[in-house]
Amino acid sequence: MKAIVDKAYKIIASAYAKTVKSENFDNEFIERFLRNFNREKKILDVGCGSGNVTNDLVSKHRLNVVAIDISPAMIKLAKKRFPKLDVRKMDLRDLKFSSGCFDGIFANYSLIHISEDDVLDALKGFYHVLKKNGLLYLSLQEPTSVKQKDGLYPVAYNKKVKMFINLFSEKEIVTYLKKAGFKILWTDRRKANKKFEFPFNKLFLVAKKK
Repeated sequence: MKAIVDKAYKIIASAYAKTVKSENFDNEFIERFLRNFNREKKILDVGCGSGNVTNDLVSKHRLNVVAIDISPAMIKLAKKRFPKLDVRKMDLRDLKFSSGCFDGIFANYSLIHISEDDVLDALKGFYHVLKKNGLLYLSLQEPTSVKQKDGLYPVAYNKKVKMFINLFSEKEIVTYLKKAGFKILWTDRRKANKKFEFPFNKLFLVAKKK
């Protein structure tokens, strides 16, 4: 599965960066999360991709951000485009940070690329590196019908490339978060722009470490 995701992002890296830069449909949800943080708060960006949103967190919101991604192609692109960012190659399922070192975690469409079996452990890892009362932001892909299942789906702006997508219902991810120890603060969703995105609802959650 990791190999599939790596290969797909290697092919679409440049196109992905341009799409995210020009068409960020999630700004209202991201801004809602970021209102909770003063300048210089330490944030972990999990699955930073090409670094567009990461750069906004640093330059616009003045946050202290450490960004990680598992894709070598995305890491290379992020470092090239934003050389001042702290970008590291790391697997979200195996975070190399000490306990309680982040005020917030920003996981923007990153859990969707790991298997169901790894989700709870990943969330426990997030919980471990957050400070007490630290906040977690998740954006996910939500099925719009019972027929939609986890699997390989074509990328909207390059149909020849397929990406593994793990779909989450709200009930499912809330259950995982509670098992990991989090308190849910809010959830929201929007419909997909199918010209640029996978054809699933976008699900957003913010949770707090108790």
